[in-house]
Amino acid sequence: MKFIVILLTGSLASTFALQAQVSRTLDDGLLSSLRSEAARRHPSAVAGKYKALAASQDVRSVRLWNDPMVGLGFMAASQMMRADDGDIMVSFEQSLPKPGMFDAQRSKIQAMGRAEKENAKTSSLTAGAEAARSAIELALADESITLQQSQLTWLTAMTDNAKQMAANPMGSSTDALRMETELAKEQQMLDAARRTRIGYAQKLNITLGRPLDSPWPDLQLPSKPPPVPVAKAEIARIPYVNPKVRAMKEMVGAANAETRMADRERLPEIAVGVDTRLYSGTGDIRSTTFGVKMSLPWFNDGSYQAKIDAAKSREIAAGRDVEAMRREIATMVVSATTEAGNAAAQARAYSGDIHDKALKARQTTEAAWISSKAPLTDLLDSSRTLFTIRLEQRRMIAMQLAALEELHTLVPNR
Repeated sequence: MKFIVILLTGSLASTFALQAQVSRTLDDGLLSSLRSEAARRHPSAVAGKYKALAASQDVRSVRLWNDPMVGLGFMAASQMMRADDGDIMVSFEQSLPKPGMFDAQRSKIQAMGRAEKENAKTSSLTAGAEAARSAIELALADESITLQQSQLTWLTAMTDNAKQMAANPMGSSTDALRMETELAKEQQMLDAARRTRIGYAQKLNITLGRPLDSPWPDLQLPSKPPPVPVAKAEIARIPYVNPKVRAMKEMVGAANAETRMADRERLPEIAVGVDTRLYSGTGDIRSTTFGVKMSLPWFNDGSYQAKIDAAKSREIAAGRDVEAMRREIATMVVSATTEAGNAAAQARAYSGDIHDKALKARQTTEAAWISSKAPLTDLLDSSRTLFTIRLEQRRMIAMQLAALEELHTLVPNR
């Protein structure tokens, strides 16, 4: 029996050594590269960048001067009247810009452009987080497969032990049959886990825009939980790094510019013009008139004032929306940091005293079963308990990474 255990230990050592050569740890560097690739190639991120580009191009569309007006007219009269007054009339008219209107319009477009840039960052962060979460799922699947392979190896050794015990004239074949059943069930679970792993790899390839069958090396989760940021410090960073809040701040500036535009609109519109009369017979100029036109907005003062009041109300509402979004993000930050902290604490617990006691319990039960002092059910229960603890520790690490990924989208590092 001791010979079988020595072979098992050597086999596991070889397996883990080989796996270490072909696997990659899902550290910050790998996650960062996946986020960057998704941000470059995901359609939503690319669309966000083009929207930001279009918004920056809109700034050049703001005009200081309106298009001038040119007129041409002809007189139908007697030759004498046409010769005296001119029978061709040419006019030119140009509206003058209202004071402050151009600056207000330009400020609005610039603010909206900056808001679109922040929205593009949100799209990139979302695409990157989706890729990172898919990689975390894939890594957890690989960790689960590794643990199931180890469990299968242990069950194979115990099945051989059960067969040797059954060969004893005083032994029973019941344990051997039961172990063979457990071994078959474990093999089916391992096959299912491998098929699930293929699905996770395909999901990650779709997110990254790679071919569906692109291969992935075995991914490993960090052995220990990474540090968890302090919620209070992360909340303080929200107004400065969260792209949604920053975009809404820019919309407050756009609303302020809209208020100034509404105030400028009620100013009189002034236009200058030139009218010239020529006689077609000789081409001589008969008269030239210079004039100034001005609109009378005071008749619609109530309408203009209502527009100004509405713009001010929208500006105040935009400011309150910023605070509402900040509080919503802060709530999500608290949830993410709490979940990450809980997962880290459980991961440390499952990898410490709890794991050591479960391992010792299985070893003790295994020795008692071999010496026929413990039933097979106790051995299987202790083995399942140890497997569950190891898998739960890996799952807690994955949960913490997922929570930290959510936190990264809320308060990214600039």
